[in-house]
Amino acid sequence: MLISQLAFIHIVLHIFCVIFAFWVIGSLNVDSWFRKGDTGRIRLFFILLAILLGSALSNFIMDFFRLVQEASLMFG
Repeated sequence: MLISQLAFIHIVLHIFCVIFAFWVIGSLNVDSWFRKGDTGRIRLFFILLAILLGSALSNFIMDFFRLVQEASLMFG
């Protein structure tokens, strides 16, 4: 694959993983961690946590993909 194709795949994967992380975090009950009426902070916390988890998941998937490609070169 070309480097530009891998970069595009990585960007798209980042977006999907952040959306997936936001969906998963939405099922948690974190309202009790904040004071009543801190909806702005709760939303910001959700967004930042989704970005952190989503990018970590995306990097893990891309690293795994690259390692599988390199391993196939070793045995192929």
